[in-house]
Amino acid sequence: MKILMITRKVDKNEHLAGFVFGWVKKLAENLDKLYVITWQKSNPEGLPENVELISITNNKLLKIGSLKFAVLKKIFKVDGLFCHMNPEYTIIAGPIARLFGKRVVSWYTHRSITIRRRLVELIANKIITASEESFRKPWFKNKVEVLGHGIDINLFKPTDRARGEVLQLLTVGRISPTKDYESMIKAVDILTDQKISNLKLNIIGDVGLAEQKSYFENLKQMTVKMNLEDKVKFLGAVPNTEISAHLQSSDVFINLSGTGSLDKAVLEAMASSCLVLTSNEAFTEILPSELIVEKDNPKQLAEKIKWVMNLLEDKVSQLRYQLREEVVKNHNLDNLVKKIIAKFK
Repeated sequence: MKILMITRKVDKNEHLAGFVFGWVKKLAENLDKLYVITWQKSNPEGLPENVELISITNNKLLKIGSLKFAVLKKIFKVDGLFCHMNPEYTIIAGPIARLFGKRVVSWYTHRSITIRRRLVELIANKIITASEESFRKPWFKNKVEVLGHGIDINLFKPTDRARGEVLQLLTVGRISPTKDYESMIKAVDILTDQKISNLKLNIIGDVGLAEQKSYFENLKQMTVKMNLEDKVKFLGAVPNTEISAHLQSSDVFINLSGTGSLDKAVLEAMASSCLVLTSNEAFTEILPSELIVEKDNPKQLAEKIKWVMNLLEDKVSQLRYQLREEVVKNHNLDNLVKKIIAKFK
């Protein structure tokens, strides 16, 4: 089988698009040929020989026309079109594929219900998503299928590291108010005031939008005012291939995201057998209730962190095993790519 895929970028060293490299590689392993059109300049290093990468590098005014032309050149050679993430790819390229009788499968994982998302529903033959919360209130329920996320369980895997004297806390994500980093920092401050000093919070991520730079500066100033420079570290952007090492050396992953859909970063932590504390409502069905916290409630978060610190080793091992098994069974990239390919048959 041959498939044409459209995605934003393929580069295993890029902190945001790094995970897409794994998707492309796994898809190619199960296909005769995979053509990949990327909206931004990409890096083919490390990709299988049966992958042909086409980067759209024109300015914004010419990009749409260039994308349509690239699709037209390849659509006769493939069995279908796979649009990954951004709804614009389905809107621009989907009608061309449908015109020539090719199936269009779209991946969408966001709680927002926009005009663009509704257009995806009209154009695509099949819409695949990670959870019911990731594609809400569809017009055509028969088009939507929940397949889980795609986590590379061979990259994100546990180690035999025992808990050290210092509890290592970690969070990964773009620097944005929706991530509620303030509550994490305040929780560390509360615990420090309680004379609990054997903990450290590492924050991995960078500012995604220019208007959020001031928010980032405020976070750094907060840590200075609270005298937490030695407890809270901003590590900046880290390539996806290096995130696994950070997870393996951490004890607790904190996620206070307000997206309402299954967060890939949390699943990567779970696959690495890192305990997680999250306020994301999408995880209430798959996580033990004791690992769910309230958003904008640093006092409760501090109590949960203290609870984790006091857990017996047997309980820690039990939770770690449970979290990884959830990902292995329901969010395994190897299984997901086979399910995606099956939608073109």
